[in-house]
Amino acid sequence: MDSPLAGLRSTAGRVLLGAALLGPPASLADDALGGLPPLPSGALRVFLVRHGQALSNLEPVPSLPPEQLDHLTALGRQQAEAAGRALARLGVGAVFTSSASRARETAEGMSAALSLPPPAVEPRLRPMDLGRGPDGRGLAWKDRAAEWEAGRDPTPVDGESMERVGHRMAELVRAIGRSRRGRGVVMVTHGEVLAAYLGRIRGTPAPRRYPPGLANGSITVVDVLPTGAATIRLTMQTPQ
Repeated sequence: MDSPLAGLRSTAGRVLLGAALLGPPASLADDALGGLPPLPSGALRVFLVRHGQALSNLEPVPSLPPEQLDHLTALGRQQAEAAGRALARLGVGAVFTSSASRARETAEGMSAALSLPPPAVEPRLRPMDLGRGPDGRGLAWKDRAAEWEAGRDPTPVDGESMERVGHRMAELVRAIGRSRRGRGVVMVTHGEVLAAYLGRIRGTPAPRRYPPGLANGSITVVDVLPTGAATIRLTMQTPQ
């Protein structure tokens, strides 16, 4: 499950939008995406999408088993379709997704809007593995956040550091770039995964990449050269 701090939660079907998490109005997002510069020769354009609003993002969280919370709300499905429509003429040739249901449902909605084949599940887009503490119990987001707030980025037992998550994303992007040069792809994943990767590109110390501050259904655009060098073109565009 994405970090509670990473998400936009809603009450009675409405999203509570904090000022720091507000994306641009739909028209501005569409204009920004349409105004992207030409893709450099041999480069890969990656449209990074945080999954749409899930039941686990609601406030209060419904009293349901975790597996039932891992599905999109009606708003989340709308966000997925809007993101797909916004990318319709931007050269997207494939959609990759985390295996989590909320991400797969987002990717499926985008693929349908883009008239593309079903999305491919990619393990490196999975949520961060939180791991276990010294006592063997599963760690929660608050446990991990306490470490980052203290300036530490440990690797728990059966878990990942923020640095490691950014590294696996970078590996994935480079691997796809080698086979899809000159093209665009969508990657649907989770707030903390995006933050880890974008922070890596920016050179942000790993503990400071959290909380992500990325809206559900938002689009961030990264161009990756054949050398592996990455440039962030746009961040958190939220079509509607």
